[in-house]
Formats: sequence, C-alpha cells, structure tokens
Amino acid sequence: MTKISKILATGAVTFIFSGCSFFSSSTTTTQTSTINPSKITYQASDFSITIPRDWEVLDGNKLPAGSPKSVVVAFKNNIKNKKFISNINIAEYNSKDEKTTQEEVVKSMKDNYKNSLIDFTDLGDKSVNVNAGGKPAPGILTTFTGKSDASENTKNFKQLYIKYNNISYIITTSYGQDEDPEVVSKIDETINSFELK
Repeated sequence: MTKISKILATGAVTFIFSGCSFFSSSTTTTQTSTINPSKITYQASDFSITIPRDWEVLDGNKLPAGSPKSVVVAFKNNIKNKKFISNINIAEYNSKDEKTTQEEVVKSMKDNYKNSLIDFTDLGDKSVNVNAGGKPAPGILTTFTGKSDASENTKNFKQLYIKYNNISYIITTSYGQDEDPEVVSKIDETINSFELK
C-alpha cells in the first residue's frame, strides 16, 4: 500500500463513522447559487462544490480540536434525529512525490478498507471527469459498503479521487442504507458539482 493511499483511507474511515466530520481548513467562502436558491456553493482557494443550503458546513473554527489537517471541509445533513447523519468531507494531500497512478491508489485504499471495515463490499469504480479550470481532469468514483463495528448498521460510501497539479483530493460521503432517496440524490449532485480551479 502506498503511503498516500494509506493516509487517505485511514482518514476517510476516521470521519465516516462518526456521523460527522472533523477538519482543518483554508480560507473559504459560501455563496448562494443563482441557478437554484436551495443550494450554496462552497468556495475554497483551489476548488468549489455546491451543497444543499440546509446542510451544515464545518470548517475553520467550527472544527473540533485535534481534527486531522488533511480534511479541509465537511458538510452534514441537517437531520438531527437519526442515529447516523449523512455527511461529505473533502481531504487534500500533497502528492508531488507519489509515483503511483490513480488506479493504483484507489486499489490500495480499497485494500485498506477490506482490512479495516466489517462486511466490506466493493460495488465498483467508474472513471469520471472533473472540471478543472475549464478542462476535464480524470478522476475515479468508487462505491462500497461496510461498518466499523459489528453492532452498527452497514453504511454506504462513495469516494471521488482526483490527482491534479500535485495535489490529491478525496471527496468521501457516507450515509445509512435506509437513507431517504432524496438525500441520496442530493449527495450525488454534490459530488458531481466538485470543480477544481
């Protein structure tokens, strides 16, 4: 397993089972979408992503002490009465010296999940393109299920992995298998809205 893939996978597992995420952040802003007022666009210095307006944004001072430095922002559903709250987080890693391909990193991360999650099930990968300054940047979207503890319910996960300009980005979402289909649709729309600058 490559160093970067181990860091990515370990960081993702730390966040996805907490029901929310814990992060450090760079300077960012949010703005209302002119296309759909029920959404906002989160702007970081090197990326943007459009999220449901009613989801909570966790970054900067909103993050708990001891949050991993690799995750720059998290978004969580506003539903507070569920045992597990659907969430999305974005991590960034300097991968300048990483010599592996995106496919090798994703395979290595999945190998780590197989060893760290109970009932891990790989639901497949697909190649995607992310808008990067008006040009397509290749990424890999992977889907899987699993749980960290035998007493909890299995979760669904989607991860988008992209390496661009010597930075690796991983967008991780987790949600319960009983999640409302409308929420799952919002999660998919959010992942698909991720753009690099």
